[in-house]
Amino acid sequence: MRTASTWLVVFSMAVGSAWGQEGNSADDVRQGHQVAVTICAICHVAAADQPKPPIRRPPAPSFESIAQRKDINAESLRNFLATTHAGVDNPRGMPKPELADFQVKLVIAYLLSLRK
Repeated sequence: MRTASTWLVVFSMAVGSAWGQEGNSADDVRQGHQVAVTICAICHVAAADQPKPPIRRPPAPSFESIAQRKDINAESLRNFLATTHAGVDNPRGMPKPELADFQVKLVIAYLLSLRK
């Protein structure tokens, strides 16, 4: 009985850990690309194949350039996307995008896939 309980705890921790990791699947990257070209491409060049150019002039930084920054990782992106960067002191800053948690995960997976 004790061994079965131990295995159940170990399995639960492994599944929970895998669930929280960013960018582990090609499907996450593909879906993140779709979210990016649908939502983020309004202001950013999110992908070379996005259907329309950004409406913001000049555009916000491209996803390609963001991905190459040395200080970018899943946690920093998650924190950035969870806060507003626009205000009276920074009117051109990025507003909080109001993405659902699963969309944030997908966009992060896509953005990190662009690293070279």
